[in-house]
Amino acid sequence: MGRRPDTVTAVKDDAPVVEIVPYDPAWPQRFTVEQGLLSEALPAALGIEHIGSTSIPGCAAKPIIDIQVAVAEVGAVVAHLRPLEQLGYVYRPLAFPEDGDHLFFAKDTAGKRTHHLHVFRVTSPVPEANRVFRAYLAANPDAARRYEAAKRRAAERCRHSRAQYGAAKEEVMTQLSAEARRWSESAGQQSPGE
Repeated sequence: MGRRPDTVTAVKDDAPVVEIVPYDPAWPQRFTVEQGLLSEALPAALGIEHIGSTSIPGCAAKPIIDIQVAVAEVGAVVAHLRPLEQLGYVYRPLAFPEDGDHLFFAKDTAGKRTHHLHVFRVTSPVPEANRVFRAYLAANPDAARRYEAAKRRAAERCRHSRAQYGAAKEEVMTQLSAEARRWSESAGQQSPGE
């Protein structure tokens, strides 16, 4: 979660790059299939989780499955990209240059973005923040509705740029992330997936 890189440099037609669609009950199964493929491609993975809006039941989202993987060392993944490339993942080394513990990969299927893969060093705090955010939105329908509304507004204004879309919803994401942290701390929550 967090800011998304703009991985499309030019839009060749009027088709939107960013589109929010109603929740699809097939998303969890799409993740499960990809989880199996990734577990073979990344045998050293310490965890493979479904994150982002498609992981929140009932939440409208971009129809892109966000996945996070924890590994002991991200350098080992970069040194052996071939298994991920064979699955269609393209490494985007400049996506999160400020975070050396975060690798980003994008996967397109039939010319359309279908998956985002975030690989983190196991010591990174980001995966836990993603778990808390997911759990908070799943447990709080009002928060999920506010997030969904922000995404729809951002998608309407920034249809052709993932970077602008991410920036447009950043303020609401920051607010909801802070709420999620307080909720987790006050409830003594253990996030799912641990």
